[in-house]
Amino acid sequence: MSPLPIKRDLTLAYAASLVVAALMAVVSVAGLVLGSVGRLYGADPELALGVTEAEAGLLLPGLLGQDIFNLVMGVPLLLGSMWLARRGSLVGLLLWPGTLFYALYWYILYLVGAQFSVLFVLYIPLVTLSAFTIIGLVASIDGEEVRRRLSGVVPARTIGAILVVLGLLTLGQDASGALLTALADDVPVDPAARHVWIVDLALQAPTVIVGGVLLWRRRPLGYVGGAGLLLQYGLSAVGFVASMALRAILTASSLDAATSIVLLVFGIVCFVPLAFFVRGATGD
Repeated sequence: MSPLPIKRDLTLAYAASLVVAALMAVVSVAGLVLGSVGRLYGADPELALGVTEAEAGLLLPGLLGQDIFNLVMGVPLLLGSMWLARRGSLVGLLLWPGTLFYALYWYILYLVGAQFSVLFVLYIPLVTLSAFTIIGLVASIDGEEVRRRLSGVVPARTIGAILVVLGLLTLGQDASGALLTALADDVPVDPAARHVWIVDLALQAPTVIVGGVLLWRRRPLGYVGGAGLLLQYGLSAVGFVASMALRAILTASSLDAATSIVLLVFGIVCFVPLAFFVRGATGD
């Protein structure tokens, strides 16, 4: 196995990521307790468990259901990618920033969308640590070496175009929904979709589009960030389906099959090209 393509020591990134994982576990468990008995995520526990439709057809996550998914999938994936990177795996190194980006995305949603509570003081360091650790980690990776190892396996232009399309779809849906809502005659004082618009338009869509353009142009940073962006986008889509299925099971209600299929298609669109990164990195 070739040595990891890094330019500086990752001890600080490991320590910060462990803190992020610990905070994710704490706020997820606390959210499950307070969300179940204290109405932390609203008066209707069914809405908190699943996914609801807001302005312009935008899907809103139930944060109680998301707590379960973060605890079952988010935390193990973060720890697993760190463990793989620690053992010298290029796959772990490339997925690690993606798991942190997943944490950053979702806990900005909690920060601006969840009801104010004592957990607010934990969401802030979660968001801050995730953001700065991503920056430090990506800056520590030797992008030229990653490009050299993956360029013969990863179809950069195809996957870059997929990322750009995903980002533009997110941008188009959210921006048009926000604009139409703002111009409507009966504009709600605080649209339910506002916190999702914030994180999608300010963070996810621009990051995915820029990452896709960099990969399409075969720039080193595109190869470094491409796998993580695919993981974050696909994992979020699967998380929506998991929340919908959870509410259907716990409340003995029907599952919205059409919406679930659409979301799963988005997940597949991300995970299939992600396999090229995994193949190239494990082959290395």
